[in-house]
Amino acid sequence: MVLEDPLNPPDPIERYPDVEFPIKVSHNPVVQTMPSGKRWAISGNTWIQVPLDATREDLPRWMDWSLPKPNYEEVKVAGSRGNTYTVRRNKGNNELTCSCPGFKWRGKCKHLTKAFPA
Repeated sequence: MVLEDPLNPPDPIERYPDVEFPIKVSHNPVVQTMPSGKRWAISGNTWIQVPLDATREDLPRWMDWSLPKPNYEEVKVAGSRGNTYTVRRNKGNNELTCSCPGFKWRGKCKHLTKAFPA
């Protein structure tokens, strides 16, 4: 029987043969070395102890994460003085936002109805 070094464990794929890797995670993963000297791959509440020489490039072996797709529709609208503003409609709640100064100040503007007529 070979004892594993608690500070530098084997690859998680070997250490946890009953777990299917890579694990699908919802947050962008990181590699972090703790004050105890142990190194972890962390994503949200998923923590996997990894070898001390593990780097960010190794993460896809253990964790599967993809950038979430935007949940909004975006339209470019020309302003009255030649500026171009971005109007976005949230697909979840239909909330509209605009990048113009008027919207930032008042919370409404004419570009909203130009981009998404009712």
